[in-house]
Amino acid sequence: MWLLSLTNQTMKLKRNILMFLCSCLIGTVTAADRSKHVILITIDGMRSEMVTDSTMPSPNLKRMKRDGLFVERIKGITPTATYPSHITIVTGVEPVQHRIYYNSPFTENRPGNVSYWYADSIKATTIWDSANQNGLIVASLFWPVSVGAKSIHYNVPEFWSVKPVANQLEYIKPYCTPKGFLDELEREATGKLNHKNFSAGSMDRDARTAAMANYIMNTYKPNLMTIHLITTDYAQHATGLRSDRVSATVGSADHAVGLILENLERNKLLYNTTVIVCGDHGFVNYSRSIVPNVWLVQEGLLSEKPGGEWKACFHGAGAMMFLYLKDKNDQTTLNKIRKKLTSLPDTTQALFRIVEKEELGKVGCDPEVAFALEPVKGVAVATARTGADVIEKFGGKHGYLSGIDPTTLVAFGCGIEKKELPVMKQTDIAPFIMKLLGIDFGK
Repeated sequence: MWLLSLTNQTMKLKRNILMFLCSCLIGTVTAADRSKHVILITIDGMRSEMVTDSTMPSPNLKRMKRDGLFVERIKGITPTATYPSHITIVTGVEPVQHRIYYNSPFTENRPGNVSYWYADSIKATTIWDSANQNGLIVASLFWPVSVGAKSIHYNVPEFWSVKPVANQLEYIKPYCTPKGFLDELEREATGKLNHKNFSAGSMDRDARTAAMANYIMNTYKPNLMTIHLITTDYAQHATGLRSDRVSATVGSADHAVGLILENLERNKLLYNTTVIVCGDHGFVNYSRSIVPNVWLVQEGLLSEKPGGEWKACFHGAGAMMFLYLKDKNDQTTLNKIRKKLTSLPDTTQALFRIVEKEELGKVGCDPEVAFALEPVKGVAVATARTGADVIEKFGGKHGYLSGIDPTTLVAFGCGIEKKELPVMKQTDIAPFIMKLLGIDFGK
C-alpha cells in the first residue's frame, strides 16, 4: 500500500510539472506582443535531432531555436499518427473528443483505403473555426482532414484519388477554396504542377509549397496559415532515422522554412508575424514486425481477404494494432483471442504488450476498441493476414503509446521570448497559437 501511494504521488508530481511547463509555453505571450499573423508549419516526422544535431542541414530551424522558443519534446497523443496528431494540433484535444482516431477509419473488414479527409469529421472546435469566428482570415496548404473546411478561406487540402488518375493535382482542384484557387497558385507561384514535380515525398514539393505560402501571404495576408510538409516522413519510413535521403529531406524542409522566413523579412512582415514549426510525431527504427491478423485468420475469426466473414479484426494505426469485435459484447471471441496470444512462443510474446481498454481510455483512444497491441522498441506491426506472423524488415516507424517517438517545436518572431523548455503536450499548441492572436481558445 505504501509503495502504491508513493507511485501515485510520483505520477501526480510528473503531471504537475508538465502542467507547469505547459503554462510556461502559453505564458510566453503578453498582450503587447500579440501577432497579426501566425504561420504554423508541420514537418511530418520532425525529431528534435533535426534541430539540435550539428550534422543535420537545418540552419533555419537552428536559427529559430537560437533566437526563439525551443521545446525539445512534444508529448503526442495515441497513436502518434499523422492525421489524429494534426487534428490534435489544431483542436487542442485528444482523439476521443475530436474523433479522428487514425489516418484511416476502421471499415469493419470491408475493402478500402480511404483516409479521414473531410473536415466535417472533426467533432471539436478548430483554431480555423475560432479565427474565422473572430473575423480573421485563414489559409491552409495540404493539412490533413481539411477538405470542405468552411472556416478556411484559402484552402488546398490534403486529398487524393484512391483510384489511378492522370494527375492527382487536377483531381483535387474542385476541392480547393475558393474555386480556381489551385489554378491561381500554379499561374502566380509554382508553375504547372504534376506527379513529377509535386509527387508525395519529393523535395520539389517542399519548395513549391513554400512558394504557394509566400504568394498567399503577400496577396491575401491571412492572420492564420497552416502548412503541412511531408518529405521527411516518407524518407524515414523507407530508410530509418539516419540516411543520406533523410538528411536531404531535412534540408529540403528547412529550405522551405527558410523561404517563408525570407519572404516575411523581405516584405517587412516578420515584426508582426509568428512562425511556429513543429512535428506531428517522431520516429524510431525497427527491424521486425508482428502480424497479428494472421493469428485471427488461424483461429477462424477473420477472413483472409477484406470483405469476408469476421468476428474480430486488428486495425493497424502507426506502430499499434487496435482490436475491434464485430459484436463488442462477444466475450467468447475475446477470450479465444487472449488464449491465442498467451499460447504464442515466448520469443513472440516478448515483442509486444497488450494495452487494455482502461489504459486506452485514459489516453483518449476509440472507446469501441477491445484492446490494443503495442510492440516494444525496434518492432513494428504489419496488416497482412497470411504468411509469417513475424517478419524481418528495416525502416522507421511511429505511433507508439509509450512515447518513444516524440516530436519537437520551434517558434520565432512576434510575441516569442528566447526560451528552451524540455517538454510540452501536443494539446497545448492550439491555445498557444490563439493566445498569440489575442483570442481565448476554450477547449
